[in-house]
Amino acid sequence: MKILITEPQDYSPKAIEIYKSLGEVVLGGEPTVDTEIVVVRLKYKIDKSWMDKMPNLKIIASPTTGLNHIDIVEAEKRGIKIISLRGHTDFLDKITSTAEETLGLILALVRKIPQAYEHVKAGGWDRDQFKGYQLAGQTLGILGLGRLGKMVARYGKAMDMKVIAADPHIDAATMMRYGVEKVSMEELFKQSDVISLHVLLTDDTKNLVKENHLKTMKPTAYLVNTARAEIVEIGALEMALKNKWIAGAAVDVMWDEDGSGAHLPKSELWQMTKSGQYNLIVVPHIGGATYDAMQITEEFIADLVKKHFNTNY
Repeated sequence: MKILITEPQDYSPKAIEIYKSLGEVVLGGEPTVDTEIVVVRLKYKIDKSWMDKMPNLKIIASPTTGLNHIDIVEAEKRGIKIISLRGHTDFLDKITSTAEETLGLILALVRKIPQAYEHVKAGGWDRDQFKGYQLAGQTLGILGLGRLGKMVARYGKAMDMKVIAADPHIDAATMMRYGVEKVSMEELFKQSDVISLHVLLTDDTKNLVKENHLKTMKPTAYLVNTARAEIVEIGALEMALKNKWIAGAAVDVMWDEDGSGAHLPKSELWQMTKSGQYNLIVVPHIGGATYDAMQITEEFIADLVKKHFNTNY
């Protein structure tokens, strides 16, 4: 049996050994007809064209919670098992990388840290250009109080922020136990000084955040998205920044992401970052990209694959 690990750089040696116990491991390269397990993160889209090259594919393994890089419908049609981090809440409660990145992006936005850094690189030392706001006393709004939303709420409380959240699946009493006030989605956008998105991308949540939501935000407020770009209606964030409906935004995700960066020339958001006219931070989906988190999740998924394979084949 052949196992293809599509993104082998810095891959956990322990995970590789687990896969080797199942068969031949190929580190990088193209899928082939004898590939039975493909291991992927986010760089490649495992779609019909990939699956056509792997007619014997049994398992797609992805140490991620988001699965929009996999054609799930096509995989189900072919009887291919998808093994991911989705649903493994107890394990994921220990993985804080994306929540920590969210706090970093909030601080970078509110304190204009990237712009100040570029100013000093260019020989400047004028701090008055980069006055920001302290977080204490501000309202942090969280859309989606799941695993990551709860972590970010905890960080917000540690910064002495008031924390509110909108999530139809969590009642007010449960939110109160986390020190969070439950509000409607509409009120979340009106009241918050910083909004952080932590919604799982599904057919129901695609385009969940509309242009009208952003219009109702305070002109001094900020939006941070470390979830999935498709949660925000395409073009809405660009309109909000251009029309100064909001003070700034930071995103770790983009519409039609491609691991090679091929999506960037088509992105108005990317063009806006280059212009320097907007308080906008765009980073290349680095939320979960820490050495420790990636190693732990790679090993966890490898264990799941081995258990599934030994049980079913």
